[in-house]
Amino acid sequence: MAVQLTVDAKRKLFVATYTGEIHDEEILGLAALVRSHPEFDESFSITWDFSGVTGGSISTSAMQELSRRESILSPTSMHVIVAPQDHIFGIFRMGQVLAEKTKPKVVVVRSTDQANRLLAL
Repeated sequence: MAVQLTVDAKRKLFVATYTGEIHDEEILGLAALVRSHPEFDESFSITWDFSGVTGGSISTSAMQELSRRESILSPTSMHVIVAPQDHIFGIFRMGQVLAEKTKPKVVVVRSTDQANRLLAL
């Protein structure tokens, strides 16, 4: 499993692109990766793109932990999860409901086109 973090400063956006197999450690470690980035800016939004994930699993306990954590980004920042696979979509929808207080602007979508439309608003 690999996660690549890129920054689109023009759009004020972090993009975390996941490929291969995904496990709890990769989703739980993203905040530290973003915070340590030299261009870290809490006003940016973030897209978590799971389009390239081919397997693995995310536990409900990891999703519960992630959902309880305060966001390292501003309360006005969007957290957009791109999850075309049913199992990833389902677990992040659960996380979206659990995170209503800690991350009020979480949205789970099926495609990067949908994510880009949301972020253009």
